[in-house]
Amino acid sequence: MSKQPVVVIGAGVIGLTVANQLQDGGKYAVTIVAEHVPDSLPAGTRESSGWASPWAGAHWRAWSANWDHWLQDMELQTYYAMNEIADRVPEAGIKKARGLDYFEALPDGENPWYVGKLNDVRELSTSELPLGIIYGVEYSTVIINVPQYLTYLKNKFTSMGGIIEQRALDHIEEALLFGASSRNEPSGLNGKTPIVVNCAALGNRMLGGVCDASMRPLRGQTLIVNAPEAKRTLTRVGSQFGYVIPRGDGTVVLGGSAEVGSWDEEENIQTTQQILQRTQALEPALLPSSMLELDESERVRALRANIVSVGVGFRPMREGGVRLETQEYIDSVSGKHFTAVHCYGHAGYGYQSSLGYARKVHQMVESV
Repeated sequence: MSKQPVVVIGAGVIGLTVANQLQDGGKYAVTIVAEHVPDSLPAGTRESSGWASPWAGAHWRAWSANWDHWLQDMELQTYYAMNEIADRVPEAGIKKARGLDYFEALPDGENPWYVGKLNDVRELSTSELPLGIIYGVEYSTVIINVPQYLTYLKNKFTSMGGIIEQRALDHIEEALLFGASSRNEPSGLNGKTPIVVNCAALGNRMLGGVCDASMRPLRGQTLIVNAPEAKRTLTRVGSQFGYVIPRGDGTVVLGGSAEVGSWDEEENIQTTQQILQRTQALEPALLPSSMLELDESERVRALRANIVSVGVGFRPMREGGVRLETQEYIDSVSGKHFTAVHCYGHAGYGYQSSLGYARKVHQMVESV
């Protein structure tokens, strides 16, 4: 039986995860077309700043609100799948860790929805809460070494026969070039017109045939520091927002910021200072125990000396949330009808929902 050609646009965590999901079953011949692919540009270069995935922390921590049952499902599927990867595939760069969330206030006055749904959950007692925190919860989660995980996804995809073409597209219909030997042929590979899966993230602002004006950059600034004693991931939710995410290799990602609509690629010195102040208070293990008696300014100075790099990236935020739908097109060159499945706009929750969304896209492709 001949395979159905599929072209995935984008090689961020969503595109790579979707491509692996489709290629793995053996039913589809999948090609990824992307301007940036893992290992093609060092994360941290100006050229890669619009490619969000290399700039992430990343860890699994629920982004979804208590009322958002759809996103909760996507995140939970990913949580359990990533726990399995951590157990079975050490080279993927996913490791189990303790997660700790501190809340200055509770949304809608309710405890977070994931209490009772994750592994090894423990609500903190009042005596364990830092100043300014009204609720805390600890649980088993995963941390993700982003460069390692993206490379793993790329290598897994190509090892299964998947093809990666590195180039930028001006229009979504150009994807048909990569699912057939000639766009002017009456049909694609093995007589079948390719199905296009659009995971182009912020690229959809300018991609012809899409030009989604609801896409916005959500600027994030992070620091990578040497802190081998920091083993758990912590997040403070509220006006003093900050997070600490170990990568499992002795380095730790500190954040963060979230500036809607900003394309500023330069380090904001004030943001760096704010991140250092908040995270050293959040996680004492960022510094040797001998430094904990120092005053705040000295601790901040000591943590600053451990900075490896400062990163600025742009999360693909979409007004109204993720676009997940099927759309029919007619290619202007060949006159072919083709189907596109759109899956983009994951803002800051791409990693922690990626496997759930990939499974859903698989179902949608099956229905085409």
